[in-house]
Amino acid sequence: MRELGSYFLSNHMIVLVMGILLLFWVSDIKLSSLEKRLLTLTAAMMALVLFPVSAEALKLYQTRFYAYHWIWSLVPVTLCIAWGATAALWKITAQKRQDGRAGLRLAAGTVILTALLLLTGNMGNIRGVTEEEKDRQREIRQTVAYLEEIPGVEDTLLWAPRAVLEEVRRQTGKICLLYGRNMWESEAAAYAYDTCPIEQQRLFDWMEAAEREDGGAAPQGLTAFLEAMVTYPAGNTEEQNRVASDAYILQLASEYDARMWVFPREAEGRVASACALLYEEYGLRARRLGESGDYVIWCCQ
Repeated sequence: MRELGSYFLSNHMIVLVMGILLLFWVSDIKLSSLEKRLLTLTAAMMALVLFPVSAEALKLYQTRFYAYHWIWSLVPVTLCIAWGATAALWKITAQKRQDGRAGLRLAAGTVILTALLLLTGNMGNIRGVTEEEKDRQREIRQTVAYLEEIPGVEDTLLWAPRAVLEEVRRQTGKICLLYGRNMWESEAAAYAYDTCPIEQQRLFDWMEAAEREDGGAAPQGLTAFLEAMVTYPAGNTEEQNRVASDAYILQLASEYDARMWVFPREAEGRVASACALLYEEYGLRARRLGESGDYVIWCCQ
């Protein structure tokens, strides 16, 4: 399991748990019934988490909202390490031996144990952010600030690329979104029984395609949806059909009361053509409000 390998790489404390289990199983150290039950529970839960079939069953039980490493909370790792390290330190340093060196042995054992804990612990991962990423985040924040200044923005829903929606939700609750991150993160909808309407899913697909650098090639599901919903006049060119599809998508967004639109700057010409047809076919007038960073903002009236 790839998830298991990545978990062990980031959390070496599991090695200490295994070492404690091995120590008390092979040594002749006498344990109380309560201590034996703790070791048995730890070993049993660790076996369930490590065995692929039982691990997958536990992942299903906890729902997709949580990743693999969350099922390790079923294993009493902290308790086992705290008790096992203390018991082993006390036994190995022979604190019951009356030779006047018990304190010295205990101090030396404590130093060694502390060093072991530090060496096997997770010191954290340093994630670097490139200047390009910083500039990108700054532009998105500026776009969100621009949106907040638009009069009446709180009276409609916002339809925008994923990065803009995520930043809007981080910065303000004033602006309402057409859909949330449960659209692109299934884990966020793990406890929900309802799903987003197919129309909203296709609006998301269209926006994702428009932001890609390949010119906005539509996903297969979106293509099939548009072919079923849009009637293309005979003799239309491929470009005319695409404008008709884009106009229908914009009209669909307005039907869901999403009349504040943010598009990638690369798609500005495409959006302008679609907005012209939007008025001719559906009687909806959209106007360009301005631009911020790599995005242009439109409003449908």
